[in-house]
Amino acid sequence: MEKRGLALTFDVEDLSRNCQISLLVGADYYWDLVKGFQRLNSSLVAVETVLGWSLQGRCDELTESILVNFVISERELVSAEVRRFWELESLGIRGDGIDTGLNEQDILKEFDESIQFVDNRYCVKLPWKEGMQEKLGTNRQVALRRFNGLVERFKRDPELYREYGEVINGYLEEGIVERCTSERLADESSFYLPHHAVVRDDKVSSRLRIVFDGASHAEGQYSLNDCLNTGPNLYPNLFELLIKFRENAVTYIADIRQAFLLILIDAEDRPFTRFFWKEDLNSDKLTVLNFTRVLFGLTPSPYLLAATLKYHFEKNIDLFPETCESLLKSFWVDDLVGGADDVEQALKTTTESVKILKDAGMILRKWQTNSKELREDWKKVGIEPHEDKTTLARGGVPTKVLGLAWDPDKDIIFFDVSKLMNILASGCSTKRFLLQILGRIFDPIGFLGPFIVSLKLILQELWAADIDWDDKLPSSLDYKWQLWCSELKDLHCVKIPRYYLSDFDLCEFISFDVHSFSDASLAAYGTVLYLRGVTRNGKIIVNFLCSKSRVAPLKSLTLPRLELLGCLLSARLAEQVSKCLKFEASCYFWTDSSICTYWIKGKADDYKPFVKNRVKEIQRLSERGNWSHCPGKENPADLLSRGIPASNLAKSSLWWHGPPWLSKP
Repeated sequence: MEKRGLALTFDVEDLSRNCQISLLVGADYYWDLVKGFQRLNSSLVAVETVLGWSLQGRCDELTESILVNFVISERELVSAEVRRFWELESLGIRGDGIDTGLNEQDILKEFDESIQFVDNRYCVKLPWKEGMQEKLGTNRQVALRRFNGLVERFKRDPELYREYGEVINGYLEEGIVERCTSERLADESSFYLPHHAVVRDDKVSSRLRIVFDGASHAEGQYSLNDCLNTGPNLYPNLFELLIKFRENAVTYIADIRQAFLLILIDAEDRPFTRFFWKEDLNSDKLTVLNFTRVLFGLTPSPYLLAATLKYHFEKNIDLFPETCESLLKSFWVDDLVGGADDVEQALKTTTESVKILKDAGMILRKWQTNSKELREDWKKVGIEPHEDKTTLARGGVPTKVLGLAWDPDKDIIFFDVSKLMNILASGCSTKRFLLQILGRIFDPIGFLGPFIVSLKLILQELWAADIDWDDKLPSSLDYKWQLWCSELKDLHCVKIPRYYLSDFDLCEFISFDVHSFSDASLAAYGTVLYLRGVTRNGKIIVNFLCSKSRVAPLKSLTLPRLELLGCLLSARLAEQVSKCLKFEASCYFWTDSSICTYWIKGKADDYKPFVKNRVKEIQRLSERGNWSHCPGKENPADLLSRGIPASNLAKSSLWWHGPPWLSKP
């Protein structure tokens, strides 16, 4: 510029020391200031302004502003809750055998051949998809950006950093994670996992949980989860476990402490579980850690835990045949749900379970039971019962068994709606909000069927009226919705005895039957099942087993066809329940539809396709001679087809014990 006789209005050296913006000029005034310009080279232009000459062009030093947002979409949360609700609704009436397309036997065989027992722990390999490990990028930049955003959050919330650090330091002390040396950082293929905190204020312990994101990936790259096989589902059917929870006079629950973190990851796979950490928030130094154990956040983790437990139980089955057979069917992830006909058998099974799991380096804890005698016996053999201060009588967060609230002292199942009431208080009357509430109701057995079906019917009317997701409800539907909400609090009156054989021991019974009732209206159809037992002394007990309901399709169907759908639901559910029971039971079916009784007892091929196809399935699942007609007023499934208030449900003898004649000889 000096050669061209152009003088800048500022000192270049001063600019390099203090490059601060002193004046912002709007685009609408820019050309009022500019008088002309001269191009100096391909990247620099000298601009003459009313204030003097200035330089414009590309800056060699790039600046970067990092902004990391972790967003949880409310719509996605609602969708997940609703999806979970419909999955639970299908338990017991839809098969679990889903073709995943995976070579499951090969995956299991590879697992059994590679699992090792090292330093009192099992060690497993990550189940890589063929050829995918080589295609996996490092994800380092994505993880670093997200960690830098987390650091900024730590600076704003030092208490969060302190709690976060306690968890990480605990991992280091227990050997769950380890520091990566500079040599390993340079030499190894790897993958970096972003992480964030989930804070649960309702948790007495473990308030803060660190979540590692195995689904994270750079644009156009694979995530770690993309490259790993999910593995086959080795867990028992949830519906079956919940039915079995009610079948023993003595029941007990426990869980494995930090179950996933008790299993080692093979050393070759550990570099793919790296993550960033700062041991000093005021330092620029970054620490790189990696897991040595199986972590929650990878899609195959539940499979790896289930496969490890299965391998261990089968290895010990010759030493403890009855207990290992029981354990194979009693675990849901890390939760143990078991039972026995008497205290002696329960004590034997639980003490052997503790030893078997201890031999795998796993500790069973939080033992609870409905039996005071068993609690005392546990103490004598070194099993410490979990002293829960939050039973139904004391209030607080209830004991949960696979999602159901259970009071061990009174041995009853109940429904804690306090959280749901809080959500209702802050919500609004829209279709989206109604679906959110529906998705938060956990009732896979169907105890609350007649009350919940009322909400399903409101939603069906919303769909038929083509109401948008976030529009306010019409006054007629809003009235029904507000009425349902006002009744919700009455669910605290619903208390179900856990043990469905009342006060009798199993050995006192000489026969069992399952009686399945079905019914339909133009709005909904459903089925409800009862267990009927006869003792040696001629006593008869009849207790609720389970129920399912469905709203009628929007496509108009005749009432007889809807009744037939109820009969099909009845046959499917009875078939599933009969597999769950630990004793033989004949199945009998009742409907107040004479037409359906005629169809089911007739020849399926004589009917039109809709009726023919459903009758064929009913005849495959049940005996034609076991279908009978019952009066509509004596059909408990009628409550599922029209709905009733929660307060009426709690005291309905028809719902909990069936029609009076079922309890007679």
